[in-house]
Amino acid sequence: MLPMEQPMLEARVRALIEGLLERGPVFVVDFCVRGTKGSYAVDLFVESDEVLGADNLADLSREINFLLDAEDTIPGPYTLMVSTPGVDRPLRLPRQYRKHVGRTLRVHYRLTSGQFTEICGKLVDATRQAIRVEDAERIEDISFGDIAWAKVQLPW
Repeated sequence: MLPMEQPMLEARVRALIEGLLERGPVFVVDFCVRGTKGSYAVDLFVESDEVLGADNLADLSREINFLLDAEDTIPGPYTLMVSTPGVDRPLRLPRQYRKHVGRTLRVHYRLTSGQFTEICGKLVDATRQAIRVEDAERIEDISFGDIAWAKVQLPW
């Protein structure tokens, strides 16, 4: 394989991974390829519409390793890390929100005036366009385009 520029390598790896996952319940939340030839690292954060346990992540890691090796995608040795984002990372994709309906979220979002505000409350609904969050004083419908960040709040 000829040496590849980092952006081209990342695009090729992403395309292979997304092709593998495209028809299943697992989807890519965040992804990066870092390092240099002989010491690349692929960091992949995935979510699922279904329960995603350690065994599922291990199986997925093996499948991706096999695919990357079979396609001779990455020059030289590399490290692959497949994980879920965890609750400390902000929600990034509309698809993630459905899994968290009923949980408490802290959402930093833009008002129609252009200023930003926050609400911390129960996520009561998540559609393809917006979320609905309810706290003790109000109910807010917030479109995904207005969300700066949103994080699940732990109950303790």
